[in-house]
Amino acid sequence: MAEFRGDLARLLDEYDARRNAAAAREQSARDDDARFLTQFAEIRRDVVRPVFEAAGVVLAERGHAFSITEDEFSGGGSSKVTEAAISLHIVPAGRQAPLHDDHARSLSITTRHYNKTVWINAGHAPEAGGIAGAKGAYPLARIDRELVQEELLRFVAGIVAA
Repeated sequence: MAEFRGDLARLLDEYDARRNAAAAREQSARDDDARFLTQFAEIRRDVVRPVFEAAGVVLAERGHAFSITEDEFSGGGSSKVTEAAISLHIVPAGRQAPLHDDHARSLSITTRHYNKTVWINAGHAPEAGGIAGAKGAYPLARIDRELVQEELLRFVAGIVAA
């Protein structure tokens, strides 16, 4: 009986070790997700929003309306995932404000938490892809003031050319 107890205890020890390793991997993934979202929030606050606000001042001085919206990440379980995002919406002078969400007049910078990238989308419906290639994805470290300014200028050029 002592040998049986020892064999059973070893099996259960192995199971506990695998379960603990899986729990540690899951916790590490949750920590990585939280770190990514925290870093995005910092970039959104310290880099993207100041560029959008500075552009808004110039737009307003020239008679164009604008707004900035932000979304926080939410999801998990059975609910729909909402990525963290910041968007600049422009209504050019002389044009009516849209009755619905007008993606053609919005520049959005949005997380893709599942692969830890940031998607820049200018003037397209969300399904259409962004401007940074087929998937529009950038690593978080690539999002800096210069990139946001370049994309904003390209976006506004497309609006005023239409």
